[in-house]
Amino acid sequence: MKYFLVFILTLCTGTVSADDFVEWVGANSGVNWSAGQIQAEGAGVGRANAPPSTARLMACRAAVIDAQRNLLESIQGVRVEGATVVAQMMIESDIIKTSVDGLLRGARVVKREPQDDGSCLVQMTAPLDGKFAKDVYQKTLPASQTSLWVPTIIPQTHDRDMQQLLGQLLGQGIALLVPSAQAADVSGPAWQASMDRLTTRISALEALISTHPAVIAVSNAGPTGLVLDARGSNFIPSMTPKIRQLRAGVLYPNNKHRTERRKRGQLVSLFTRDLDTARRHPVVGDRPIVMKALRTYGDTRTEIVLGTEASSNLQALINKGFLSDSGVIIVL
Repeated sequence: MKYFLVFILTLCTGTVSADDFVEWVGANSGVNWSAGQIQAEGAGVGRANAPPSTARLMACRAAVIDAQRNLLESIQGVRVEGATVVAQMMIESDIIKTSVDGLLRGARVVKREPQDDGSCLVQMTAPLDGKFAKDVYQKTLPASQTSLWVPTIIPQTHDRDMQQLLGQLLGQGIALLVPSAQAADVSGPAWQASMDRLTTRISALEALISTHPAVIAVSNAGPTGLVLDARGSNFIPSMTPKIRQLRAGVLYPNNKHRTERRKRGQLVSLFTRDLDTARRHPVVGDRPIVMKALRTYGDTRTEIVLGTEASSNLQALINKGFLSDSGVIIVL
């Protein structure tokens, strides 16, 4: 089941909303977990003997370099998974180090303010989503070793038209999904070609199902995103937060969620301080469902536990395809 949602982070305006959750890493740098970006300020001065116009340009250029230095401090302090931060991943992985360099080179100047005394102040931001998130999630959200299971993309329904459609798909499509001539071959180029064809056929089935009137009716009636109220707990944000069942395993992100978010470079969750702001955020769509966190799990404080009823409700929604491409906001 597909829920319409465009995962767009808050536009960088150079200002921070009072509801934004900003984790300050240094005196002039931090992580805006509500906008999904790092931010930093920089200051610079020109040469004392330079002409005023030249000195102003030199001052702003120096301010950009200072802001980039502070951005590096911000990104190195980003919490990735548990107690792991980006600085640790940079030591262990050249891919992450290269990704951080690219992030800094692509940073945007959102405010540039020459001062009367000849100095210059600059504010810069860089998004955590996109290529950087893809590279980080490639390390922290590895691909599942389990095979694709067709019913996970097909919602349960008692609608007669839908039952007829599913009957046609299951009666005619299963033989197409796994080519019998190559099903036993699980290695080498033949296996890769078979998997490529499998992916194409599943995508075609998803497209066919998503346009069926019965599916559209069901998806329009369901929630479009999740708001998780973690206020009162000691939860702290990270790039890979987890939602757990009480005395059980992880509900979100599951293997499918991990694959989708890694593929898109889409952040697992955003964070904010205000419940009403979270409800209105485009990340969770027009009809978000709100659930209350019970407590945190473990010592890292980056995993949230739901109560029994909330866990059951969320699991039932996930079984129908919820959160496959809809967003999550956690209120702190």
